[in-house]
Amino acid sequence: MMKWNDTIKTFTVMFSVAAILTACGGGAKETSSSSETSSSNAAVTETVANGSNAGEETGSDAKESSLTDDGKIGKDSTLEELKQQYADKLGYIRIPLNDHPVRRVSENDSKNINVANYSDAVVDMNAEVPIHSDSQRLIDDAFPYFTTVQAPDESYVTWEEATNLERAMVKTLFIAREGLLITEDAMKNKDYSSTSFQDAMDFFRVTAKFESMAPVAQHPRDITLSTLYDKARTSWGKLAEMDPEQDEAAFAEMYKTARSDANNAMGLLNVLLSTNEEERVEEIYGK
Repeated sequence: MMKWNDTIKTFTVMFSVAAILTACGGGAKETSSSSETSSSNAAVTETVANGSNAGEETGSDAKESSLTDDGKIGKDSTLEELKQQYADKLGYIRIPLNDHPVRRVSENDSKNINVANYSDAVVDMNAEVPIHSDSQRLIDDAFPYFTTVQAPDESYVTWEEATNLERAMVKTLFIAREGLLITEDAMKNKDYSSTSFQDAMDFFRVTAKFESMAPVAQHPRDITLSTLYDKARTSWGKLAEMDPEQDEAAFAEMYKTARSDANNAMGLLNVLLSTNEEERVEEIYGK
């Protein structure tokens, strides 16, 4: 996996947030919301029938999940237990990475079990470990970048107030941004042999895997952010599977798509982290 570096070059296309955003919707922010809202690849629903488990992703692109040796992914829990043990003052369920962040949450009067990640990182759902760097140093650089650096005249929530998904996107998108810059350099120099380029492609492959589970949506706008992230990681995965030396033109076109999708997710992230997000959403995206 790509190592996060101290020195990051400026991704110049991000400075004009309004210019790079595409229209998307979303509801008003309610900080007390802690209900489990399934979003694409943020939650998996298993239907228990005849003693066996069938994994099915909730969302438009259904996929079968890979199960652990005992046929289960995550630790069995009820939503009420999670609220009582892990909910913070805003109502968000936050489970530490060292305490089984992937949970199998049963539903009342239903055979459905929602498998969801309640940490603030994108994790491998089987190993329950982050797919990306999770250091405080990364947060210290990435959180300001996606807030005050992008729109210094706006005010922003604190790290403690950001949702799990927003926090995970701060980390993941910052590393992806580096990977895109490395890819751009490789294209300019027509040199795809460097370790940094290969690491970038490896990171993009990992993010695109079904097993790479983003935090479950716990806020209405999380769903829109998750949708844009899913679109971005899908294009990153396609880019990583291409051989630039075989078809540089096709690789360059896919790079443009991957960069555009990343910018859309990063631009929305900046808006969602601002204290006047509802006003900015209407101004940039429309009602």
